[in-house]
Amino acid sequence: MIKIPEGMQLPRTLDDVNAAFMTGLLRGRGLLSADNEVTSTDDQGVGMTAGYFSSIKRVKCHFKHPTDAPDSFVVKTWPDFELAPKEQIAGMFEKDIIAYTMPSETFYPRPQVYLADFDAAEDRWALLMDDANAFGTQKLHETEMTTEEVLHMVPKLVEVAVAWEGCHEGEKSKPLDQLGIVHWASDENLAAFRQIMPGGAPLYDIWTSMSESTLINGYPWDKELGPNFSTLFTNKLEAFYEPIRPENGGTCTLVHGDLRGDNLFFCPESPAYPNGWLTIDFQLMTRGPIPSDLAYLMNTGTVLPEVYDPSNRDKIMARFFEAFMDQTSLYKQYTYEQFRKEYMVMSTVLLIYYIGFGANIWQAGLNNEQASRVEMGDKGETEADLTPEERRQRMWWRKATANFRVTFKDYGVFEQLSAMPDNQGEMGPWLEVPERLRNR
Repeated sequence: MIKIPEGMQLPRTLDDVNAAFMTGLLRGRGLLSADNEVTSTDDQGVGMTAGYFSSIKRVKCHFKHPTDAPDSFVVKTWPDFELAPKEQIAGMFEKDIIAYTMPSETFYPRPQVYLADFDAAEDRWALLMDDANAFGTQKLHETEMTTEEVLHMVPKLVEVAVAWEGCHEGEKSKPLDQLGIVHWASDENLAAFRQIMPGGAPLYDIWTSMSESTLINGYPWDKELGPNFSTLFTNKLEAFYEPIRPENGGTCTLVHGDLRGDNLFFCPESPAYPNGWLTIDFQLMTRGPIPSDLAYLMNTGTVLPEVYDPSNRDKIMARFFEAFMDQTSLYKQYTYEQFRKEYMVMSTVLLIYYIGFGANIWQAGLNNEQASRVEMGDKGETEADLTPEERRQRMWWRKATANFRVTFKDYGVFEQLSAMPDNQGEMGPWLEVPERLRNR
């Protein structure tokens, strides 16, 4: 960790990160002289599709005297709106904090970090880093990535996958075990999602099948994929992810867990950023099959429809597979058929987040709150009644939902799920859908 300077206290909320706090931090890091100080800060939000598991703001510092000290930062503290149980969010935050101190040679490119520390007993969690927007371009969901941009990321993604291959056992597994970074298909991870997904799946099925909803682009899932797709998926988690477990022959590496547009920046190649891109937000870091990061990136609405079109998707997958096979020392017998199957399985991860972590958002819509109130509420509100940030949030939902539909239809996921046995583990309570939304 990058500890808070002696004599300072970790912030509890974003409001605690003010001019006085920044003065103390920069002096403590040796970046600001004792006779200089931060006189004021300009604070700005970062948008609704970032920070689901933390509160985030941009901070621009103004100084008493001219200085070469950095002046543009992003700071993260505990979230205002908790989308998961407190213990689960704490585990995510700890992973995020540790990730920013991992060796750069075997990890994802990240911004410079000045504070990565927490005090669980005091309920204080903080990350403070360079604002990558000051030197790079954030790949916001408003402008989806092109095929060439995805291909530009492939070499470093392969490098990370190779560096951590086989991390389900041996020396590579030890630091991940200590951080509680489990395998995606582990009993622990699936048990957590079995608890929260039943609270979101029925509502997700409803709005993805509303022909009038602006979120589905005129392609209702009950007709495009099959009836109650999300409920079916929730009931089949164990069987669906069983083949990717290492004990069943699945490959394994370290996985970012949330590699999407708002968490990505492209920048000029330099000694500090030789790959020309960097990423943030490691709260959902996990272990999983070799193509996990690529599958997630390609199925989040982050890329243009032409990129997840089968022709370009296959081109990108082949490029990744060939580069991996040239470098791997552990998986020399890995076949493209297995790679493709593992890609298909891991293409569903964001859907799980939408159903499980999104359950609170869909349920809030029933009370005419959050951006889901357009479909879930009973006041007849439309997108015109939403705030700009809520409309931006729905823009991402719309793009991701279209992305899901194309991929799941192409891979025949509904048909595969239908042939699988139900979960054996305990499920959380299923949401009772209000009468007004039944049989929509």
